[in-house]
Amino acid sequence: MQGNPMATLSPDEMLREVQASLENSQYACTSLTKLTGGTANFVYRGSLVQPLQDGNETVVIKHTEPYSASNTSFKLSSTRCDFEQTILTALQALPPVSHSGITVQTPKIYSFSLSTNTQIYSDLPDSTELKTYVLTHALTESQCSRLGCSLGKWAKAFHEWAAAPAQKEVRESMKGNTEMKELKYMINYTTLVATIANFPSILGECKSVFEAIAMDVRERLDNEEGSLIHGDFWSGNVLLKNAPFPELEEPLKLFVIDWELSHLSDLVFDLGQMFAELFELKHFKDIDAGIWLIEGFMKGYGKLNEDMAFRAAIHVGVHLICWGSRVQGWGSKEQVEKVVEVGRGFVVNGWEKDRRYFEGTLLKCLFA
Repeated sequence: MQGNPMATLSPDEMLREVQASLENSQYACTSLTKLTGGTANFVYRGSLVQPLQDGNETVVIKHTEPYSASNTSFKLSSTRCDFEQTILTALQALPPVSHSGITVQTPKIYSFSLSTNTQIYSDLPDSTELKTYVLTHALTESQCSRLGCSLGKWAKAFHEWAAAPAQKEVRESMKGNTEMKELKYMINYTTLVATIANFPSILGECKSVFEAIAMDVRERLDNEEGSLIHGDFWSGNVLLKNAPFPELEEPLKLFVIDWELSHLSDLVFDLGQMFAELFELKHFKDIDAGIWLIEGFMKGYGKLNEDMAFRAAIHVGVHLICWGSRVQGWGSKEQVEKVVEVGRGFVVNGWEKDRRYFEGTLLKCLFA
């Protein structure tokens, strides 16, 4: 890892290299297990030779190379891990948010090696992503209300904390993560216009609107400092214990993970991405929990001003068009085309600020 950072190793070789790099530290591990879910980095659960002072016997190890772990030909600057450790270190000052027995927090960062681009985090053992959890556990509306509200309260607390004068230095540091800022724009708004070619019969008449929206977002990003956001806030980056949903009196812990895309941008990027991914659970799998979670989230996050609500709805639509149409194996051709139609409706009517339209959709809670 240190000799030639551009060299690509096989998954087994990378695991051995990462484990060897920890041998002479307090994070030496008897074994590493590759974790699923992430695509950009090499992420493992490590079983420690000796428990840490806080009693933890396992840690999460995240190793970064200047390319995507799932596609070595896709180059990404390894400086993304520098920004991740910066924001996660700062986030230790953000208190966990608790609501109805559910506590939402960020992992504790134990260590960051600049020489190997390896981060060590606190672990949430026996956990799974919220997306997988909803797919495999039948949740009631009441449970989703508690869960969504907790996440919404945490997101609001994070956005308010990030905007406070005390975080001026943090914002100044995270302003430097311009590569991830540009990546976020490209994979959404550049892709929005490009996706018209994939669905000409559905999106063909939207070219001028999509281009105007892409230009509007571009100008906003260029002319405003923006707000500090998570940058990849969706159900795949929320962890919870993979067990039956607990009763009200039993505590439940959630971790919000994967902060390397954190940068200064628009708050609606966090909201829209999360809502779009939850919406897809209903659209593709007919799981009502997806909508209940959105409604609960908005109860926790609180009222949006109208302009922000429309921008959030637009971003939901953009995500559905760009990413809902590309989820492999999730739905039939008809479902994919329908999600693009739904996305088109959110984008176009959000741009036209047609509030009455949204009152008849599953996003009506954004305007409540």
